[in-house]
Amino acid sequence: MTTTAAQSADAVVVGAGHNGLVAANLLADAGWEVVVLEATATPGGAVRSAEVTAPGYLSDLYSSFYPLGYASPVLAGLDLGQQGLSWRHSPDVLAHLLPDGRAAVINRDPDVTAASLEQFAPGDGKRWLNAYTDWLDVAGPMLETITTPFPPVRGGLGLLRQLRVAGALRLARRLVVPVRKLGD
Repeated sequence: MTTTAAQSADAVVVGAGHNGLVAANLLADAGWEVVVLEATATPGGAVRSAEVTAPGYLSDLYSSFYPLGYASPVLAGLDLGQQGLSWRHSPDVLAHLLPDGRAAVINRDPDVTAASLEQFAPGDGKRWLNAYTDWLDVAGPMLETITTPFPPVRGGLGLLRQLRVAGALRLARRLVVPVRKLGD
């Protein structure tokens, strides 16, 4: 890049990580002349993969779990599928491996997750399914609340309408309770 290019640009975005690239795309779509600066040889920030263990086998180099990226109305608006983006969904979303060889596995199928959790304590599978059902009740308005610009009025009002006062208070408690207490 030349100094002249940066001086004539409408915006300079520092960093070609996912946030910088989204910002640059939004500005370019709005008609701005944008220059993106990146210190490393490869764009993508912490969202990169490479063949590090075996030929043809891609490993995530840094981070890999972007559920809100998939749900983001901003990313959906960029129509990245036209540019070749395809989202991959592993059946096992994540796992916590224990020293004794057991693993708690979160699977896209709630019943598979429940069976995995049930092996740790009787009743945990059912509690997981109850929590999952609670999530399904608020997923739409909750995602709207956390993926739209601040203040999140429309999504927040949708949550309140759906949950009413008692349900909203229960949800608020669940969101702020320490993780150990939630796990208990």
